[in-house]
Amino acid sequence: MSQKPQSLIHVSNLCKNYGENRILRNVSFDIEGGDLVSVIGPSGCGKSTLLRCLNCLEMLDQGEITIDGVCLRAADHAKDEDLFWRLAHCLRQNVGMVFQEFNLFPHKTLLDNIVLAQVVVKKENPKMAQKLASTLLEKVGLGAFGERFPWSLSGGQKQRAAIARALAMRPKVMLYDEPTSSLDPEMVEEVLQVMRDLDLEGMTQIIVTHEMRFAKDASDYIVYMENGEIIEISDEDEIFINPQDDRTRRFLKRYM
Repeated sequence: MSQKPQSLIHVSNLCKNYGENRILRNVSFDIEGGDLVSVIGPSGCGKSTLLRCLNCLEMLDQGEITIDGVCLRAADHAKDEDLFWRLAHCLRQNVGMVFQEFNLFPHKTLLDNIVLAQVVVKKENPKMAQKLASTLLEKVGLGAFGERFPWSLSGGQKQRAAIARALAMRPKVMLYDEPTSSLDPEMVEEVLQVMRDLDLEGMTQIIVTHEMRFAKDASDYIVYMENGEIIEISDEDEIFINPQDDRTRRFLKRYM
């Protein structure tokens, strides 16, 4: 995760404030294409805000984000607001995001949920969009559920459908904001398995999670955050074996 020219994602000195409250403090890291990165840390430490900044759902107060060559700098907003938001739109085209609460349209079938954004945002041909939607539902194990409505599904099925919808936009990066936090324990594994499968296919993924076993077993890198700062970044499961910071040790002692 050290800075390299070929990094797909580069974040430098990222700061985010809500009024007087600083949520992110000079966050910097690099991620190469194909990496699966788990972000862990106590509630309220800035993990979700980090993802929202990466997907341009939050304004940057300081620093810069580059994803697949598109660079968004906080300083540029003051100079040319229109240019800033055009760049934000370009950056967002390469990023898919999955939220805790699924955010599926309840009055539309799963197939229609996945087709809609392709047609409206990507201007895809409806028949081609429907073909891709069917393929993606198969990928996440919901091939027979295309005509079902979200209200008729389990939480795990809804979250897998939400992942399929994000994939339909053909992102280069997938972000997950605690995607299993609202699921019953027996449904957690079916969602985590989709992420493992995507990792095998080479999808770059950043996952905010409290699933420590998944983070340990599946991650290429693990980021530990506390009080809006990155405290420690570790290759694979090294952070669980030999954490370098006392704050990391205290956190892991509570969760492992």
